[in-house]
Amino acid sequence: MPKQIHKLLTASVALALTAGLFGADPAVAALGDPHVIPPDPVAVDDVEALLRIYTPLPGTTAGRRVLAVDPTAGARCGNAAAEPVPDGQPIRVSLPPAPTFTVGAIAAASWRNPPVADATWRMQYQGLMWIKPLARRAAADSQAESLAALVAQAAAFHRQNPDPGTNNYGWDEGTALRRLETENCLYALTGSELLRPGMTADAKVLLGSRYYGPPYRPVHNHGLMANLQLIRAGDLLGVPAWKKTATGRLTSEATKAFSARGLSYEQSSMYHGVNTRLWASAVSVLRATPGSQDTAATIDKTVKKARNAYEWLTEPDGSIVQVGDSDNAGGPVPTLRTPRVLRDDQAGWGIGRWSWTDPRAVYYTVRYGPKRWAHGQHDRAGGVTFSAAGVRVLVGPGRYSYDLGDSYRAYQLSPNSHNVALPEGGKVTDAGGKVTANVVRAAAHNWTVQDKMFGTSHTRGVNVNRDTRTMRVTDTFPDRSRWRQYFHLAPGWTLVPGAATSTKMVFAHPSGRRLTITTTGRVSGAVQGITRPPQGWNFPQYGSRVRAYEIVIRSYARSSVTSFQVS
Repeated sequence: MPKQIHKLLTASVALALTAGLFGADPAVAALGDPHVIPPDPVAVDDVEALLRIYTPLPGTTAGRRVLAVDPTAGARCGNAAAEPVPDGQPIRVSLPPAPTFTVGAIAAASWRNPPVADATWRMQYQGLMWIKPLARRAAADSQAESLAALVAQAAAFHRQNPDPGTNNYGWDEGTALRRLETENCLYALTGSELLRPGMTADAKVLLGSRYYGPPYRPVHNHGLMANLQLIRAGDLLGVPAWKKTATGRLTSEATKAFSARGLSYEQSSMYHGVNTRLWASAVSVLRATPGSQDTAATIDKTVKKARNAYEWLTEPDGSIVQVGDSDNAGGPVPTLRTPRVLRDDQAGWGIGRWSWTDPRAVYYTVRYGPKRWAHGQHDRAGGVTFSAAGVRVLVGPGRYSYDLGDSYRAYQLSPNSHNVALPEGGKVTDAGGKVTANVVRAAAHNWTVQDKMFGTSHTRGVNVNRDTRTMRVTDTFPDRSRWRQYFHLAPGWTLVPGAATSTKMVFAHPSGRRLTITTTGRVSGAVQGITRPPQGWNFPQYGSRVRAYEIVIRSYARSSVTSFQVS
């Protein structure tokens, strides 16, 4: 039989990064906090997986039970590897760009000095996430020897790389919770006590000061993920104290994850969906926990609000608006029927729409509010998005990378990649904006946002008109006479030759729509696809970039108005 090499990373990472299910805390990472880890490229227990029942296979191999310890183990282990994992054959794994390695023959030194520097790759490797699809396939095919080899490899990690008591060498909370997830999968499939010491070590990380949640950190999806895995591990190993602690955390943290209007505090449209799904999973877990039914019912009310808010974060074209670290991903099918405005001063969102059913309806967002955190970006000084007539016009950058050394990541976070105004010499501060006026009429919505985000007083007025399909943005810096407006068009718009002046530009869209931009300032540039430094990019999916116009308008007065009209 030819040797089988399991190529796992490219498929699993592409799938889950596209799905965008989990991620790190780039706001804290930007401050150089070693506690932060990269995005999670593999789905943990999605709500469907938590509820799905996997029927055990009746077969056995060499008298050993396969998939008989926990009837839900298969679903909880995620997708099976595409290729078989036959007994008696070396299990060779390809995680590009590293060389292929063999299960049971991994060099002990590689756990502390992995062959790849990329933090996301290391999280996959040290978190043993590559074991899950192999284990699922081995169990489904009744390959008990291969399953035992995977168990032995997980146990070897802990012998060869014990917890140093710090975040080093794969012992941060994020990698530990993913490793515990893998070990939960293996224990559910095999019941092997070889896994208990390692599971205990990983649980200790999540129960101590490295836990990503109160009292050490604000409520975050990492803490929620950790608690779901602790509950699972506590059930499997018969350690009720783990489950009690995790359940208590869920109970106390649920009210701190979302605003009163149901929006996540993680400042990202995509991660709002992540948190909504995770807390729905928590509701399912609590419902099955004796004495927690009332708590489950209370959290479920919050989840319902979050689901409604997620509909507001979904544009008329059916995909979510790209605000914060977000991919251009599909959103929920709307169930709401009353349009107009969602205003949330706690989370810093203004969202307006004129229809829930018309894909051509005008839709916009205005960002303000708390200081940047979690998956937020520098858009809180009245940063906007705008769509009309079935096309996206002004957009956020999306997310490209969580690598601190990546120039495109720096661009994705910077104010320059957002639809905001920047004073000459201004520096980013934590001072987000606040809404000082908001008028909602049948055909037009008006917002006034004041801030000192860049170290000086600034007022932005945003007027959106349904009938003329226009967004008008007015910026005022009373103490500055030199400043710039940055605006970013969605991919697909092209500059119409010969139609540009210093105060007017016209763009065409493949749909046949036209965009006319007029300003009382002066257009100083309309660029796309510049690499050094990055300018004029949109990131539709993690790790993917496409050219898109970045427009810079200079002002030498204290106030300037720029309008965007779709025809």
